[in-house]
Amino acid sequence: MMAILTNTGTTRAVSCPLVRRVVTVPTMRISFRWVVPGILAGLAVATPAISQSSAPQSVRSTYQALNAVRVDAEKVFYVRGLELRRDAVRIFLAEGKLAFLTAVEGRVTGAVFTGEGQALAVPRDAVERHSLGRFLGEPILDQPFSRAYFRFTDDSGDVLTRQLSGVPNVQDAAFVEEWNPLVANLNSWHSIRILSDWLAADARPYFYGGLVGERAGTFDLLVDHRRPEQILIGQPQWVNDLRHYNLWASFPLESAAAPAGDRTPFTPVSFEIQTVIQPDFILEGRTRLRLRAAVGGERMVPLELSRYLAVQSVTLEGGGSLDFFQNEEISRNEVSQRGNDSLFVVLDSAPAAGEEVTLELSYRGKVISDAGNGVMFVGERGSWYPHVGGADRFAAFELTFRWPRRLRLVATGELVEERADGEWKTGRWRAPQPFSVVGFNLGEYDSEQVAAGATKVEIFANRQLEEVLMRRFSSPATLPVQPRQPIMTARGPVPPMPRVLLPDAPAPSPAALLKRLGGDLSEAVQFYEKLNGPFPFQTLRVAQIPGAFGQGWPGLLYLSTFSFLSPEAQRRAGVGKRTQEQFTELVPFHEVVHQWWGGIVGWSSYRDQWIHEGLAQYLTLLFAEHKRPQDNELAGWLQTFREELAEENPQTEATVESAGPLALGYRLRSSKSPGAYAQIAYGKGAWVFHMLRMMLRDPAPQAKDADARFAEVLQALLEKCKFRSVTALDLQREFEKRMTPAMDLEGDRTLDWFFDQWVRSTGIPRYKATFEVKAQGATAAKGAATSYLVRGKLTQSEVPPTFLAAVPLYAARAGGKPVLLGNVVTSGEETSFQFTTRFAPRRILIDPHSTLLTLPN
Repeated sequence: MMAILTNTGTTRAVSCPLVRRVVTVPTMRISFRWVVPGILAGLAVATPAISQSSAPQSVRSTYQALNAVRVDAEKVFYVRGLELRRDAVRIFLAEGKLAFLTAVEGRVTGAVFTGEGQALAVPRDAVERHSLGRFLGEPILDQPFSRAYFRFTDDSGDVLTRQLSGVPNVQDAAFVEEWNPLVANLNSWHSIRILSDWLAADARPYFYGGLVGERAGTFDLLVDHRRPEQILIGQPQWVNDLRHYNLWASFPLESAAAPAGDRTPFTPVSFEIQTVIQPDFILEGRTRLRLRAAVGGERMVPLELSRYLAVQSVTLEGGGSLDFFQNEEISRNEVSQRGNDSLFVVLDSAPAAGEEVTLELSYRGKVISDAGNGVMFVGERGSWYPHVGGADRFAAFELTFRWPRRLRLVATGELVEERADGEWKTGRWRAPQPFSVVGFNLGEYDSEQVAAGATKVEIFANRQLEEVLMRRFSSPATLPVQPRQPIMTARGPVPPMPRVLLPDAPAPSPAALLKRLGGDLSEAVQFYEKLNGPFPFQTLRVAQIPGAFGQGWPGLLYLSTFSFLSPEAQRRAGVGKRTQEQFTELVPFHEVVHQWWGGIVGWSSYRDQWIHEGLAQYLTLLFAEHKRPQDNELAGWLQTFREELAEENPQTEATVESAGPLALGYRLRSSKSPGAYAQIAYGKGAWVFHMLRMMLRDPAPQAKDADARFAEVLQALLEKCKFRSVTALDLQREFEKRMTPAMDLEGDRTLDWFFDQWVRSTGIPRYKATFEVKAQGATAAKGAATSYLVRGKLTQSEVPPTFLAAVPLYAARAGGKPVLLGNVVTSGEETSFQFTTRFAPRRILIDPHSTLLTLPN
C-alpha cells in the first residue's frame, strides 16, 4: 500500500489489496470518554443506532439496560486500601469514595471512584517498555489518578465486594449527581462488549478502567481476553485540532504462555455480493455471507460495513430475521484506525466450533462520488460490502453488478458474463482463487490491453480530467493546486503544491497515455516475476481514480489521475518534482508488488504489516534501478530514506527513526510523530530488505545468480503462506535457511541478532575509523615495501554497545577504485582491526556501497 496524509493531517492506510482502514482489529469494543462536568449541560448523550428487526426483544432490552445504568445510590462506600490486580495491571484505591453501578439482570458491570489512586503496569517486553518510556518518560506505568470509571465482565465486582466486607455504605447525593451524567455519556462505549460476553457460552473476561491521571491526564487501561494482546494502555490526544490515539503499550497476559493469536470468533468462507448502482449513484446491495465459527459458543458476529450504508435487514439462511447493531460507538483506539464502520449481528443460537452459518444482509446508501466529467470515485473502497475485519481473511467471492449503461465497470475477479439491458448493464465476476478483499470502480473509460508474458494488463482511464484538475488547464487564473488528499510516502508528506499561473491551453486526456503506462506496468510484472514467481492472476486491470494515492486489490489497481499524465502535463498542473517522482516512479509499481504481497499473502498482525510495505517499496526501487541503471536509482532512494529517518522530529527533538521499531506497526503514528509510520515502515522497511539481500549476495556480489537466494526466500514464503498470513518469524526462518557463514555473527545459525536490532529495536549506528599504516617486506634492490600493515579502530556510536554488525571497510588509493579490506564485526563501542594490503591506503572508506543503514560520519 501507499499511505496518505489526509487534509486534516491524520494518516490513514488506504492502499494494498488487504488494507481497509483497519490495521489491528480487537474483536470487540472498548472506550472511555471524559467530559468536563461544567459543560455537561450542553452535551447530548449519544444514542447508537439499533436494529428494528423481529429478533427477540430481550437482546435489545438488555443492550438498552446496559446503556441506562447509573450510580447505585445504595452502594456508595468510603474506602481505604482497596486493590485490584488484573494480571500485569494493578490498581490501588488508597482513599476515596467508590460506588457500584446499578445491576442489570442481577449483574453488576461497573463502578466509579473519586479520591487518591495509583495504577501500575510493567510490561515484560522491551518494545513495550520503550513505547511506554516514549510517552511517559519511564518504561513502566506508575500513575496516580483522582477519578476512575470501571466496566467489567470478570470478577472485579466480587473482588471489590469482598474487600468491602463490613464497610457500611454512605449517603452522598452530590457524589451520585456528579457522576451520573458522566456515566450516561460513557456507557454506550462498553455495552456491546459486555453483551457479547453475556450472550456467549463461555465469557472471555473484560476489564476497563478510564483513569484521570494527575500527571499524564486521562488514559485507558484495558484487560480484554478477546484481544490477541489482552492488555492495552493508551490515551487520546488532540494536537492542533487533530485527534490522535496514542497507544502507550499493548501486550499479552503474563499468565499466558504465548500470545493468544487471532480472537475473531468467525472467519469468512464465501461471499455472494449483488450490487445495483442507481443513476444517482446510490448503492443498493445484498450480500450472502457464509461464516465458519472459529471458536464455539459465540452469538455476536462482528462485521465491518461503511457507516454511509444503512443496513435494512439481516436474516439467517433457513431462519428468520436477526437482531443487529450498526454504527455503535467504539473505542477511541479503534476509531483512530478504522472509523466507525461497525456492524454486529446477533445469532439466535451459538454455533459449535467449525460449524458454518450463512447470513443474508441488505443495505443501501451513497458511497460513490461523481468527480465530474465522467470520473467516479468509490469512497468506501474497503467497506462497501459487509465483511470480517483482518488482513488475511481469504474466502471465495462472486460479484454481480447492475449499473448505468453509459459507464464501464471494472472489478476484481474474472469476468464471467456481461450484457446490456436497455439503459442498464449487468455483469458477473468470480474470484478464481481465494481473495481477502474485493473492489470495483466505474467511469467513462477508454481502455487498452498490453501483454506481460502470460499475463494481460488491461488499463482504463477517463477521456477527460475530473473537474478540479480540468479547471487548472482551462483557466489562466492563479489557482491553488492541492491534491484531494496529500500523500504520505517513505519520503515523508508531499507538501501542498504551490499556486501557479496556468496557461490557456487544452487539457490533456488521461486516456492518451494508456499504452505507455500499460507498457511500464507490463515490464514491472515481468521484472517482479523473476523475484516473486509467476503473477498470481491471469489479468491485471488498472483503473484511474481521482485523488492522490494508489491502491491495490487482487488483480486490480487504482491509480491516481496524476499517474496517467505526462511529466509535461504534471508540470502544467503545478505538480512539483517530488510529487512527480511519487506518481511516476513509485506508486504504480509499489501497488503491482502488492499483487503478490497482499493479493495472495496477508500479514498476521499490525506488527507484521511492515513486511508488505517495506518489501513493496524495496522491490519498487529495484525495478527503478533496472529501468535506469545509469541513474543509480536504488542508491539515491535509499539515501533519501536514510536522511529522513535521521531527521529530527521537532516535537520530540529526537530522530524520526527513534519513534519506535518496525514491530510497532501503525502505533508509530501518534500525536508525537504523525508521519513516523510511513517513514519507518516504508523507508526503514526497505532498508531491512536491502541489508538482508546484500548479506545473501556475499561473497559473490557480481555473480549472475547473486539474487537467486533472495528470490528463493520470497518465493518460499509466498508458497508457504499462500492464502494466509506471514509473520516476521516466518521471514526470519526463511532467510536463516539460506544464510551464509558471514551472516552468523553470533555463531548459533540464527538471525536473532539482526531481527532484534532492526525489527524489534530502534537505533541507527554511526561509525568512524582511525588507522595507521606500516610498510612491510622492503626489497633489497629498491627498498620499496611489498605490503602494508593497516591497523586501526572502528568506533560505533548511537546504538547500544551490544549492537552487532559486519561493517565493510575499503582502502582508497590515488587513481584507482577502492579495494575491500574486509568486514569488521563490531563488539562494543570500539573494535580493533588489522589488514594487510599491497598499497598504502590514503583513506579508509566505511561501507561505500551502502550495504548497511548507518548515519553519516
